[in-house]
Amino acid sequence: MITAIQRKELEKIKPPKYREKVRNYLSQIGHDFSLETIQKVYSGKRKNLIIEKAIVAVFNNYLKDQQTTDSNINILIDKINSDFP
Repeated sequence: MITAIQRKELEKIKPPKYREKVRNYLSQIGHDFSLETIQKVYSGKRKNLIIEKAIVAVFNNYLKDQQTTDSNINILIDKINSDFP
């Protein structure tokens, strides 16, 4: 079960429309859960290990994408600054 403390930390990296992303992730691996069920697991009202793992995977992928984008932006800024003194 996702605890309140864990949820507070996850809120820092929660992707937009995370329920839909989790649902799509689950459907790709052969599972079908409602958005309501995904929300209940995330909010700690229900325990489901499959959904919890999917939430972790989706949030982790979002965080990695965000970090990659930030890194690419910084590389571009460095390149701009070196080309235009």
